Amino acid sequence: MIRFGRFFLVLTAGLLLPPAAGAGTALEERQGYLQAVQQSLDLLLTHGRDTYGPVTSPILMSIIDTRTNSSPREPELLDGLIRSEGRLHRRNPAGADLWEDQPLLRTLHTYSQLTGQTHFAEAARDYVRAYFQLSRKENGLIAWGTHIHYDAFLDRPGGDGDGKGPHEILVLCPEWELMWEADAKTVREEIELIWEWHMVDRETGEHNRHDDRARGCDFAFSGGEFLYAFAFLAQKTGEAKYLEWAKTVAGRHWNARHPETNLAPDAPATGDRYDAHHCFTTVTGPHAALLLKSFEVTRDPWFRDVALAYIKAYNTYGWDAEAGRFWGMVTLDGAPVPQEPKGAAYDVWKPTGHADTWRAVMYSYEFPEIAAQAAVYAYELTQDPEALTAATRWAEHIRKDLPPGPGRRWEAELHEALPALKVTGGTYAENYGRMISFFLGLHRATGNTEDLETALALAEEALEKLRTPEGWIKGHPAKPYYESTDGVGFLLYALLEL
Repeated sequence: MIRFGRFFLVLTAGLLLPPAAGAGTALEERQGYLQAVQQSLDLLLTHGRDTYGPVTSPILMSIIDTRTNSSPREPELLDGLIRSEGRLHRRNPAGADLWEDQPLLRTLHTYSQLTGQTHFAEAARDYVRAYFQLSRKENGLIAWGTHIHYDAFLDRPGGDGDGKGPHEILVLCPEWELMWEADAKTVREEIELIWEWHMVDRETGEHNRHDDRARGCDFAFSGGEFLYAFAFLAQKTGEAKYLEWAKTVAGRHWNARHPETNLAPDAPATGDRYDAHHCFTTVTGPHAALLLKSFEVTRDPWFRDVALAYIKAYNTYGWDAEAGRFWGMVTLDGAPVPQEPKGAAYDVWKPTGHADTWRAVMYSYEFPEIAAQAAVYAYELTQDPEALTAATRWAEHIRKDLPPGPGRRWEAELHEALPALKVTGGTYAENYGRMISFFLGLHRATGNTEDLETALALAEEALEKLRTPEGWIKGHPAKPYYESTDGVGFLLYALLEL
């Protein structure tokens, strides 16, 4: 086993590419990663489909108890209140959420491409088609995201509001192309309905995370979803209006930026709340990444330039050179916000102090791993040296927090919710996966073997802590569940990258 010593690794958001010449990844190791992925996917396709309720389907359940190979109708609470920010419907109990399974779709398709075993990609397409058919809101939007999901026991949408809650899609990079291949008509309807239901002001680009057409929270990580969806549809159809929609939504945050620093607020519409007056890694992570994806699909340089401006601004004002870490939050004029005691009510999510590397909650305001990935991604696309500087700084920041653990902000709560954590150590599958991808991307960019060593060490630890004797990959070392929202799909894809 490769131990964590001087070397640590990270992973990137780029394409599947072989390691650089001389990287030294042995064939046996690569085959071992493929075997681990195949075993996990085989188990998921065998035991994870929707066999519950009167209507069975190819939909893949979000929670599988690895001890029983079944999906519990009422899963154990465990860390649920922490991971879901007190909103247990986010775990998709008794059901599935295609939105949270976007990295799993990518993994299934990629595994088929790598091995020629086409049934994995076919399973992904079947999942998409079934979900689109069975899980829709009354307004036509897909019942997925952070509030609602498909209840496999009741054979209808479930979750917030008994399945009638808000449509809210956040943070993740959607596999629109893969879903388009499965059902282009529904994908186009979904994207057009986003414009219909999430836009507050179609002139200024003000949007709301919820599908109520009312003013609310115009978060950076929901706005990124909307603009990339429109950019994708512009590329697929050639219709100019969709490109205009994408730029209109992206302009909401760009036009709210500080004119001297280029730092943009996370949610300009929230008034006196801190997210209207500070910049977080929500902007330089999920939002910037989807601007870069929009540049990739449209080749319009405006998206690229806006993303780079955000990444460079945070690299300038968010970096604490003395500590060798990034701050979690800065004012729009560039002042860092030092560590504060955890606040009450909404202030509990305020990311004060240095960015907390090992994210415990699904959403909130802190995404250092995605900010790191976005910096490497920006360099891969543009060769801009400042993007590479930002990426290498993120590597320095992350290495200071190795080996992976429960993170600083929620450490006490996680230890109380998961007593086994004191023995197991470790972090969520998503954190392992994203960091492996980041360090692999950084290795591709620099050829630095230290970055590859870090990625390999993270992979070794992830498999040691998360792989069961039967071959399941769990969501967290101290839990008995395969849990989609713990990011198993990210880890499986990272192993394919290796």
